[in-house]
Amino acid sequence: MNLPKPRPAAVLASALLVLAAGPLVAETTRDYATAAELGLMEGFPPPPDKRVDRSNALLTPPYNRWSYLNMRSVYPSAAIANAATPVPVRKALDAGIAALEVRNPETGQEVDFETFLKETYTDSFVVVKDGAVVFERFLNGMHADQPHQMMSVTKSFAGLLGLMAVAEGKLGESDRVADHVPELAASGAFGDATFGQVLDMTNSMDFTEVYADPDSGIRHYGVVLGLMEPVGGRTYAASIYDYLPTLGKDPAHEHGEIFHYQTPKTDVVNWVTNRATGRSFQDEMVDKLWSKLGTDGETYVLLDKNGTLFAGGGLNATPYDLARFAMMMLDEGRFAGQQVVPSSVIDKLAKGGSVEGFSMGPNGKVPPQDQGDWSYRAQWWVRHTPGKEAFTALGIHGQYIYLDVTRGVGVVKHSSQPRSADPYFDTYTYDGIDAVIAHLTGG
Repeated sequence: MNLPKPRPAAVLASALLVLAAGPLVAETTRDYATAAELGLMEGFPPPPDKRVDRSNALLTPPYNRWSYLNMRSVYPSAAIANAATPVPVRKALDAGIAALEVRNPETGQEVDFETFLKETYTDSFVVVKDGAVVFERFLNGMHADQPHQMMSVTKSFAGLLGLMAVAEGKLGESDRVADHVPELAASGAFGDATFGQVLDMTNSMDFTEVYADPDSGIRHYGVVLGLMEPVGGRTYAASIYDYLPTLGKDPAHEHGEIFHYQTPKTDVVNWVTNRATGRSFQDEMVDKLWSKLGTDGETYVLLDKNGTLFAGGGLNATPYDLARFAMMMLDEGRFAGQQVVPSSVIDKLAKGGSVEGFSMGPNGKVPPQDQGDWSYRAQWWVRHTPGKEAFTALGIHGQYIYLDVTRGVGVVKHSSQPRSADPYFDTYTYDGIDAVIAHLTGG
């Protein structure tokens, strides 16, 4: 399977959502082979060219076709416990979705829905409406209760937990970060920034993502997490908690001026929330969400070399557990008769952030089909296109939780795409989601 190698700017795997623009082209091959068809990790031992390990599991195609369903076999992890009493997932399947056609953005041709799923390297595609699953399709060895790597979708859960802590009065969006985490007082990027600015990634931070430069911020960050090898002769922070205070302010911008997607900001969101609540991300996921959603699948988060959560990535969750989450978010935060997420928090996400600040920033050019209609709020991407308003959690290589609360439709998509992020896959996926929602709502 002759797939292109990942771009140099996309090495950091689960911690990042790379938003590099590129030519609107599909992959150079039409071989969408599954992990089983490729023979990955089969045999005792598997042949050398079929083995998946830390050298190729994170971003390297086609090995991610296997690794994204088996991350716990490669990296250390921490479990997210399930609810004491599972809540069955109700189904009301709509056969019309399978009959839909979606426009391939490269060829301009309408293709059947099965082809759309295959050509976007779908592992699972689940649609929910009115508290039920109305469509489900599992490919590449996936099933309803199989955990899958979610990449930067993890950020959106960190942001949601932060907003919930605000709603509980444990901190405020106008609070200075350093008031909650004094260790960050000396950091120009965070010390004077507010929690809300970091939550929305509008704080000013001098952080370069030039992977070829051994002194760049992203190289140091990757070494600290244990995802990259150290460069001889250089000194590195021992942990993420030692590294974050060293980050300075971008001299070109003040806090709050523009949106700039930079993964270490999520680590600070998580750190502040941990301090305010006195609880870890994992514990809050269980107590605030999973225990109330009747989850029954396997959920876990990946850990760095120090046993610390990847706040910017690393959540692994199942299609059905994420479907339960989507149902709750679509029902104003209610599930199984109880309020799980305050409706005011969902209203904030749906309203979004500054469209102008988003557009002025370096990450404001995606997705290509409705530029100028997006913002970023609390680690969620917010779509403002008239008739298509939604907010979504995104992860590289095709991970989505798309929530259209206005029309009451949610989509969970797990993928193992060969590129981290690409206008072709972005356009194709959103066109597919739009077709599903139009069908379900008569739009």
